[in-house]
Amino acid sequence: MTAQIAEVKAKLIHNVRRNSKRYGALTSSRILTVLAKGLPGELQHGVMDAISAGALASDIRTLITPSGQLFLYSQDYMSSEDAAAKGELEEVKHALAEKIRRDSRVLTALTPLSSMFALVPDIKPVKICSLLNEMQAQVQYRDIKTVSAFSGELYLYCDAHITEKYAGLLVRSAVTDACSTIVDTVREESRIYPRPTRVSLFTSQVYGIPAATLHPCIVRVLNSPQYSDIRKLVHPETEVEYLYSTLHMNEEQAYSLMTWLEEEGTAAGRALPLPQCP
Repeated sequence: MTAQIAEVKAKLIHNVRRNSKRYGALTSSRILTVLAKGLPGELQHGVMDAISAGALASDIRTLITPSGQLFLYSQDYMSSEDAAAKGELEEVKHALAEKIRRDSRVLTALTPLSSMFALVPDIKPVKICSLLNEMQAQVQYRDIKTVSAFSGELYLYCDAHITEKYAGLLVRSAVTDACSTIVDTVREESRIYPRPTRVSLFTSQVYGIPAATLHPCIVRVLNSPQYSDIRKLVHPETEVEYLYSTLHMNEEQAYSLMTWLEEEGTAAGRALPLPQCP
């Protein structure tokens, strides 16, 4: 058994040095769940104690982040300053993962990629995407999965609380709900005001439909027999898109109102009541 412990320690040291040298990355102590698989729990704790005591190798250092995560790195290939900076990014990953896990556990809901950007607005979206990609290869985040809508919109979930099959159902439901929202709003505006509905309205804070989802939904609506009353108009000068329902107005009326709305601009927008969120 002592030989097994020594083997685990050797593998751990090798991983830490390789990650520090080749990738400039910290190594989570949770890698022991893989390296020490098969060892009794008390012996795994012995390896952990050796990490905490710094008794593995002279160049191996530990870093504990504010959330309590324990990381290792080799001082031969990474300075303590660089390690601290990497630790800050690991805290961001931890925050992202915790939101995804909470959404899956408490709300039984997928987490849109866009909400990740809002969670840490000080970091550019391209960097958030990079961190999420890194998480896919890290053992402590192996419960975090991704699923894509047909529109390309990316969602995340925790497979400890949502199965892959159910995630697929949820992402299809999200798109279907968006299409229903568009149809219901267009019909309501055509009936009540009446007026055609500017397509860009659906990406506003009131509706919150992601831009990547909006266009495919409109294509689906316009090509669906059950929504055959929904038609599209494009203003010839501004090229702004509008939708209207033939249940409540004809094309000539819709075109005339679209022209008036575009000519009046924001003044017309203030004169008309705001639509209610469905």
